[in-house]
Amino acid sequence: MRPRIALLLLLLSAQLCFPQHDGHHLSGYVREETTNVPIQSVALELLSSGMRAAPAIVSGMDGEFRFAGLRDGDYYIVATKKGYETATVMASIMGGTAPTILVYLHRQDTSQPSSPDSQVSARQLSIPEKAREAFEKGWKLLYEKSAPEKSVSQFQRAIGEFPLYYEAYAQIGVANYRLAKLSEAEKALRKSIQISAGKYPDALFLLAQMLNDQQRFSEAEPLARQATTASDASWHSQFELARALVGLKRSAEAETWAQQAKELKPDNPQVYLVLANAHIQQQKFADVVQDFDEYLKLAPNAPGSDQIRQRRDRMREALQHASPAPDAPKQ
Repeated sequence: MRPRIALLLLLLSAQLCFPQHDGHHLSGYVREETTNVPIQSVALELLSSGMRAAPAIVSGMDGEFRFAGLRDGDYYIVATKKGYETATVMASIMGGTAPTILVYLHRQDTSQPSSPDSQVSARQLSIPEKAREAFEKGWKLLYEKSAPEKSVSQFQRAIGEFPLYYEAYAQIGVANYRLAKLSEAEKALRKSIQISAGKYPDALFLLAQMLNDQQRFSEAEPLARQATTASDASWHSQFELARALVGLKRSAEAETWAQQAKELKPDNPQVYLVLANAHIQQQKFADVVQDFDEYLKLAPNAPGSDQIRQRRDRMREALQHASPAPDAPKQ
């Protein structure tokens, strides 16, 4: 008799990401694309979720740069210098560490029209200085000082100066979520989506994440799907869509989106739990064991890892016993 494999669908409890200040850093060099020559005096900005995450800096004589006082998470480094095309590089800090970043600048061809990045810069320039200052104060209160209740008033001030500041509405949603004011958080995120005409992916996937956390999967699914359209390079969007589809028991489609999230962010341990859920629903038990292996490589000491390790071991043993035994030798 073949042993029965006992399965337990994992309940994903991923929360909105609220990283804490822990003093990590990102460092690297700026180089000329074709010659690899160092470029000094390059203006560098660090963005996270569409906003500045650290004071702007300039590269040194050897093209070196360093952003300090950062948290774990994903960042975008925007490099600008007269005579060169603007370059944007994604960088991540995981577990307090990050690889050395190389930023390559391409000399500008004045005969060509300006790049699409100029539209983003034009919008940033259209935001009044007082609005930006209030926004940055709110950002520091929310993420660096862990004071969400105080950050809301600063984001509201920013909106008062610039009513179309959809990034500020999104951060009010984050702050209210941290304060367990779920209805107010949802309202602010929906306002951000409305003002941005559904083209600000952060608000879309943040709301999808909040709805997934509440197991409102049918509401989260179209928002996450819209976020993937707004930015196909956002692993957050792919991830939340996969979570919603698992919740809706559309496992084959969930697997596809989770695989895309993994390709964009292979060092995110939670994506392997989503894959495990999708594979459990499809009864791909060997794949589930592999998903658990990958998760435990990335998060061996995370809360719940021991439980996942035990489930993996039991499942692996059950699979081994379920394999057909070789024919017994003839007497």
